[in-house]
Amino acid sequence: MSRNVRYVQCAMRRNIARGSVRTTSYIPQEFAKVGRVLRLKDDKVGWVDGWVVECVGDSIVEGDQIPDSHKAIKNHRKLTGDSAPRLNA
Repeated sequence: MSRNVRYVQCAMRRNIARGSVRTTSYIPQEFAKVGRVLRLKDDKVGWVDGWVVECVGDSIVEGDQIPDSHKAIKNHRKLTGDSAPRLNA
């Protein structure tokens, strides 16, 4: 039986050469502590060190209840017509 992981939405920041970048993501509750430095996976470059947790949300969700942003964007585009091919003028 697999362990049931709970997630919390957190705002994180990472310093880069020209300033800093921010992201918001659901992370396992055990890592969701303000000031904690994490390593997050980026689809393009792999694992990236240096993400500092700045804010931890109040609500805790089970792993199977995390919203799927890709699905939400796809559904939004279908509903608004943004997924239709663009006409070349």
